[in-house]
Amino acid sequence: MSEKNKSFKEFFLPIIVLVSVCVVIGSLMAAVNLITAPKIEEAQKQKVQEALSVVVENNSGFEMLELSDMPESVVGVYKDKGSERLAVILSIKGYDSSKPMSVAVGFDEEGKILKCSVISCLGETKGIGSKVSDAEFLSQFDGKGDVGGIDAISGATISSSAFKSGIGDACAAVRQYRAEVAK
Repeated sequence: MSEKNKSFKEFFLPIIVLVSVCVVIGSLMAAVNLITAPKIEEAQKQKVQEALSVVVENNSGFEMLELSDMPESVVGVYKDKGSERLAVILSIKGYDSSKPMSVAVGFDEEGKILKCSVISCLGETKGIGSKVSDAEFLSQFDGKGDVGGIDAISGATISSSAFKSGIGDACAAVRQYRAEVAK
């Protein structure tokens, strides 16, 4: 075997094989993404609709409102198509800010909180920060127009304070929307 063939087999052949494998795997991943992306998007939309229905019961479906200058934690503001009730989806950075809490808050026609619901709180410490999803904590917000008088959870101050701040952002978004509509 010539020196040229030997160096080709030892050096270039592994590179060619590796690049070929990468191209094939990359192409397969792109194809899987094309197939699954619409299904994932539809599942996410369904999850949002379910969360909105938990906090605003007996609704007529929701439409997302286009609002500007919303607080950072506000992901979306939705209006019940059959009433003036609103729902807000939040992404709240608690104890583990890389895994924000996902929260839904429903508001009545007067801007008072109907109900809060935690969609997920994976970044919160189980049994401590995750207590933000307990009914006892969440019920403090019912009927409120702001977050004054809400008690933090002892031992979970970061999570519960972040949660309270996020609910405050939702209240601010609702007040902003009501002010814009009143103009």
